[in-house]
Amino acid sequence: MAKVTKLKTRKGKKKWFPVKAPKIYKSKDLPQVTAYEPSELVGRMIMINMKEITGSGRDSNTRAKFEIVKVQGDTAMTESRGFFVSDAQVSRVGRKAVTRIESVFYVNDKNGAKIKFKILLGSKNAMSKAVQHEIRKLSESSIEKTVKKMDSESVFTVEAIKKFSTEIKKLSKPIYPINDAIIWKASIV
Repeated sequence: MAKVTKLKTRKGKKKWFPVKAPKIYKSKDLPQVTAYEPSELVGRMIMINMKEITGSGRDSNTRAKFEIVKVQGDTAMTESRGFFVSDAQVSRVGRKAVTRIESVFYVNDKNGAKIKFKILLGSKNAMSKAVQHEIRKLSESSIEKTVKKMDSESVFTVEAIKKFSTEIKKLSKPIYPINDAIIWKASIV
């Protein structure tokens, strides 16, 4: 005899809800999301190409991660949770570099939120392990010192990530010149 299964009842049709970016991005409109009820949106993560937010073609290889934290009426409000550079961009840098220095470390911002950073440094010349270690420690301390003065919202902006990269290049120049400094991933843990 065949098994009898109960059909799941639907709650009705799904609706489209508008989503707003955080205030640091001037509350720009993000792509709409679907749900049965507005309360189902809270806690949902959204990945957005930064080109859609900033309007600049230079930001097309980076993505931002947002979490919906509250719903006001039918509009979902978000907070920044991460920043990612595409793996294709990282592999292009890796091909050109003779020496690759990768580092993963954790930093607390001024509000106490724990942020995980993954960075990639590349040089066209070979360097010794001692020099690599010194540059790695210098870059980690540089980012840590800067992030301790910022909140997590401002850490995940394009300007802040570019500032980290240029500062690492500038600080490492007396030790050994670095051609590429990429903040590969940064996210709240």
